[in-house]
Amino acid sequence: MTRKHHFKGFTLVELVIVIAIVGILAAVLVPTIYNYVKKARIKAAIADAKTIKTSIENALIDKLMLDADDPGNAFNKVLYLDKDTKKGYREREHEIVGAFTNVSWVIYRKNVNSMGPSQVLDKAIASALDKAFSEEWETGIQANPMSYNSASNNCAKYLKDKKTNFGLVAVYNRDGAVRMMQIYRKGILVTYINGQYVANVNSDAHFVGTGTWDTIYKDSGQAAPEEFAKVNLANKQINTSGDLGGWY
Repeated sequence: MTRKHHFKGFTLVELVIVIAIVGILAAVLVPTIYNYVKKARIKAAIADAKTIKTSIENALIDKLMLDADDPGNAFNKVLYLDKDTKKGYREREHEIVGAFTNVSWVIYRKNVNSMGPSQVLDKAIASALDKAFSEEWETGIQANPMSYNSASNNCAKYLKDKKTNFGLVAVYNRDGAVRMMQIYRKGILVTYINGQYVANVNSDAHFVGTGTWDTIYKDSGQAAPEEFAKVNLANKQINTSGDLGGWY
């Protein structure tokens, strides 16, 4: 005698209830998981930025303090500390600084056999970063990331246009200390400024370019220190005659 098995399925009402519960759980959990992942990515990006800053400073200090060659000509950028554009370039309050960008990396590699003071520092910085990270730094086409300084002409566009996997701008002083640094990798722009790290995950995140540094805070939704509305990198540099000439 065979037994008959009767299997009872879900009713339509029960299915609707289950789907509703799953929907509620998803609505609660998905944003939480997303925020957790976002915070983890930002935390990792800031940790990498700290490693980059430390590597740059260690390389600079080694070359500036231990190298007998005078790297004075490597400090050929102008950091303006006031907003008075009516004054001449030399009359405005400013600081002479050095800078390392994707362009620096490409130039030193092209001229490895005949390097000037700037390329000597560039090589030291690039070598330090190569040692600090196992990944390959794809420097891409020679182009200054500082020109990608608007919502439409942004960091992501720089990586795509110039066939690179990062964008880096580091401004340093004669003591070997990083004054400002912006590093864009893996969809996150991290800026070191005023002793802190500011992360920007917006899709239109862009480099500060020659704009005032308060935009770094505003673009990431933070209140900017008042004095940073004055500080900016000039689209100028010091040439061998001591006059203010053009950028890279």
